[in-house]
Amino acid sequence: MKKTIAIFGGSQEGTYKKIGQKHGVNVLFHSGKTRNGGNKKEFKNLVKNADCVVVMLGAIGHVSMDIVKDLCKKNDVKILFHNGFGASGAIQMGLENLSVNAA
Repeated sequence: MKKTIAIFGGSQEGTYKKIGQKHGVNVLFHSGKTRNGGNKKEFKNLVKNADCVVVMLGAIGHVSMDIVKDLCKKNDVKILFHNGFGASGAIQMGLENLSVNAA
């Protein structure tokens, strides 16, 4: 079964999905931008459907990051924090985590 990485933060949804496809993983994406402090339901669905979550530290607000962290903890989903803005780096980080957990 295909693994799924959820990425929060940034604006390169198309790029993330393209790179994910190349590596044989599904990519779920949310810019992390929220209206009135939260789209908790949207975040929750992405986290629930992901094998791991990558948060783009430079491209997401604190409120969104805290919501994602809480959801990952509640749903027992591995969360990774990516310092750069690069799509390939974020996907790579997710892939490395998935392969470590699969082994």
